[in-house]
Amino acid sequence: MSYHVVAFTMAQVRQGALEFQRQLGAVLRESRDLKVYSPSPFDLEERRRAKDRFGGDIVYFFNEAALQESRRLGLELKFVAEIPDEELPRRRTVVVGIPESKTKV
Repeated sequence: MSYHVVAFTMAQVRQGALEFQRQLGAVLRESRDLKVYSPSPFDLEERRRAKDRFGGDIVYFFNEAALQESRRLGLELKFVAEIPDEELPRRRTVVVGIPESKTKV
């Protein structure tokens, strides 16, 4: 599985670039596979690596379902890269989506 990368500057964030979180969050009932991650706020080294690699101050990783839903909603997001899932930050936070359970029932 691949992930699609969006990087925002702080200026873009101040101008409302994070609106995508609200819009994608509103459709989670219909699309439970949606996942958007960011590096963990507690792992400063990982955040720095993402910033250095992709530019911007804040970096997000969209799975295919989130990418398709973003397009369907007409969100104007500039995807700067596509990476395989093994390149996702090991310590990451779910920004949009249902967190995966660590235990199996």
